[in-house]
Amino acid sequence: MNILFFTVSAGEGHNQVAKTLSEAIYKTSKNHNVKIIDTFNYINSNLHKFLMKSYIRSIKYIPELYGYFYKKTEEIDSSLHDFGELINKIFISRKLSKLLSDFKPDIIVCTHPFPAEALSVLKRKNSISVPIITTLTDYTLHPIWINKEIDYYIISSEVFKYELDFWNINPSKAKFFGIPVRERFYLKLDREKLCSKFNIKNIFTALLMGGGLGLGNIIQTLNYLLNYKIDIQIIVVTGKNQELYKKLNEKYIKNSKYKNLRVFGFVSNIDEIMSVSDIIITKPGGITITEALIKELPIIITSNLPGQEERNTEFILNNGIGMLATNPNTLISSINILKNNREKYNFIKYNMSKLKKPNATKDIVNFILSKENMTSTS
Repeated sequence: MNILFFTVSAGEGHNQVAKTLSEAIYKTSKNHNVKIIDTFNYINSNLHKFLMKSYIRSIKYIPELYGYFYKKTEEIDSSLHDFGELINKIFISRKLSKLLSDFKPDIIVCTHPFPAEALSVLKRKNSISVPIITTLTDYTLHPIWINKEIDYYIISSEVFKYELDFWNINPSKAKFFGIPVRERFYLKLDREKLCSKFNIKNIFTALLMGGGLGLGNIIQTLNYLLNYKIDIQIIVVTGKNQELYKKLNEKYIKNSKYKNLRVFGFVSNIDEIMSVSDIIITKPGGITITEALIKELPIIITSNLPGQEERNTEFILNNGIGMLATNPNTLISSINILKNNREKYNFIKYNMSKLKKPNATKDIVNFILSKENMTSTS
């Protein structure tokens, strides 16, 4: 079976989902031919670099603009079709058309809305007839993902079944399998051994992070915690934000008085770090929420990017799996509540246990492979 994944390097989540699913497919059988296309980079590496730099700068320095665009496109109107045509012009090059012709995919899986939109336009024009599955990577539905040409939607939670009618999605196309994460997150790990491995104490520990790119108000939040002298252990993961890692090391790690603080850069074992943590303080990226759910790690949100992360925050609060703390007082209060009120802490963990999808990766892979001889339903 030829399976073609389309992703975009906007953050780490979209790529990670594609990689997680492709690796799981290979484990099922080596006979499947799987290819992951980082779409912009594949079409034009210079365009890719420009767009990624522009994206990161926009969400860091002018997030309101991104938020405006996101909310504007939440409205159901014809502007999305115009946007689809624009995306189509950017994406569909001779190189990409040749890829589709040469690879001859039996099925296409999109982990980002841009290629899903562009491919939908091609199907609308009868240029391709390949079945398309989209895997949504946040805890929300947004019309930029939604096209009648899409054959199936992999959605994060059954909570959103009540929105299908609003977005004109045929219920038969919606599969509430969840967001896939790496297999290692499902393993039960020995906390005491991991504490020895990381040379940390086995005490109440807060994990502070901002996704794979290390975004959000990490320095400000850490300052709150250290100035208050709250009696907890703190682990900071800065992701690919090397500038942040350097700043924190120079300011704190070389100072011997911060004995209960550890700082890591980009790590491949965040599952282990979550396993030695009692809470996570973070911005609400879709993958981070999913990993926290699997580990039943209560969430405190201190900042979010306008757009999908605002919707992810709504999901967290509406389903009782975390707290929102956007100032020093509520942050310290939230931590102390979770540290000292076991009833509240366990209630959040219980809610997480009901919402998490421990079989997401397996279910999605089995579903993809079951469609080997599928013809498009659109």
